[in-house]
Amino acid sequence: MTKDPELIDVQHVTCGLVPLMQTHLEGSDPDVDTVSFKVRQGIQTELWNSFGTGSRWRLTEITSDLFFDVATFVRVEVSELDPLGLIDF
Repeated sequence: MTKDPELIDVQHVTCGLVPLMQTHLEGSDPDVDTVSFKVRQGIQTELWNSFGTGSRWRLTEITSDLFFDVATFVRVEVSELDPLGLIDF
């Protein structure tokens, strides 16, 4: 049974944002398949570049909202044959 997506507010964080987001993702309950973060506006390119392949979480979309953006991650299974996820590209 999947829980409702988590929405974690990190829009106030400027330094260490990516490690903080990774800590939240890796600390999520195993039955959580989707995690979303409220982030400050204007950092979409930095987020896309920061979260590459080979993780148990994939950044799937960044949507704009009023005064903040929402970055959504989904849990993925790591393939033994392609642990870096290079086949997707």
